[in-house]
Amino acid sequence: MTDILEASDMTNHTYCDLDAFKEHYKENIHGYLSLTVCLFGSIANMFNICVLRTKQMRSPTNYILTGLAVADLLVMLQYIPFTIHRNLASKPLYYTHFNYPWAIYYMFHSLFTLTLHFIACCLTIILAIWRYVYVSQLHHSKICSDQKKTLIVIVATYIVCPLLCYPMFSTLDVKAYNQTCDLNGVIVLKQNRDKYEHSELKKETIYLLHPNDPLQLSIWLYSLLLKLLPCVLLSVLSYKIIAVLMDTRRRRNRLINSCQPLEDFNSQRKPSSIQLYKETQADRTTKMLLTVLFLFLLTEFPQAILGQISAVYGVVFFRECYSALGEIMDIIALVNSSINFILYCAMSRQFRATFQEMFQFQKVSNWLVRKRSNPRNGQEENGVETKMSLV
Repeated sequence: MTDILEASDMTNHTYCDLDAFKEHYKENIHGYLSLTVCLFGSIANMFNICVLRTKQMRSPTNYILTGLAVADLLVMLQYIPFTIHRNLASKPLYYTHFNYPWAIYYMFHSLFTLTLHFIACCLTIILAIWRYVYVSQLHHSKICSDQKKTLIVIVATYIVCPLLCYPMFSTLDVKAYNQTCDLNGVIVLKQNRDKYEHSELKKETIYLLHPNDPLQLSIWLYSLLLKLLPCVLLSVLSYKIIAVLMDTRRRRNRLINSCQPLEDFNSQRKPSSIQLYKETQADRTTKMLLTVLFLFLLTEFPQAILGQISAVYGVVFFRECYSALGEIMDIIALVNSSINFILYCAMSRQFRATFQEMFQFQKVSNWLVRKRSNPRNGQEENGVETKMSLV
């Protein structure tokens, strides 16, 4: 076993020199930012699940959004202890900080997050397929319009995706390293060892994750199957949905321009208005779902491209560039997993109404308004109250 700090010391850079940026962001920003995002995202995804599960919100599309919210919630919950232990640990660090149980948890975190991200990718693709079928009016597809069959597809996704990720489970291992410490067990960095006498230092065992993938199969599998392929599929589906929407709008405009004379308009105004309202609502829902797809692509495409470059250029590029930007990609993915609640509230009138009805925010706001206006008449009310009590 070699000292991990000595083994990981790098001074020469072939592709990227991001060590200073990585250290500054990791030490000063990422821990607090990721914890804040995870706490907000956990609450937001709980709200998503509660609202989308109500009776008036049940639909095949909302079932998929619920499955997506469950995956995002699980990512947030397991990331909280990880970021507290890794990024918010008190200084100085003791060798016991890197014990075997935490190394196992780090392995669990890596594989669990990978699996859930892949589940979210597949559910997003399913969401795009379901919406394309809807806007294309392919009503002969009974699976996309059937709630029970949609639930079966979601459950199958949660079962099949971990099986597809199973080859990745053997690419990480826990290894023991000798680490230099002082007599109290505080880790002594390499540049500070000259300040100690030899008798004041000792070696202790720490446990860290170690890649166990000499053929780099995990990088190819991760970048190609789990990242790049879903992004390409989502891009194609998003393009086809937009194309259908634009074609529908053109046909609608032609229909309006060639409408019947004014005397026939009054007799058909009500049915036409209802139809136009339904189409407008469907377009608004489709635009909201397209926003979800675009944000997902904005998050996943950079990781897919960097991962593919890492697979081509090897371990050096992966270590210098991809790993150096790991925390940045983490926080972008966490923000994407927590922002859907804001999108639903901003773009869906039905979601807002159901959310307010479920959690009684309107009553609370009315109570606060009354409470705020009461002090204006405080003296009169107190006077009446005093007289009543005397009586």
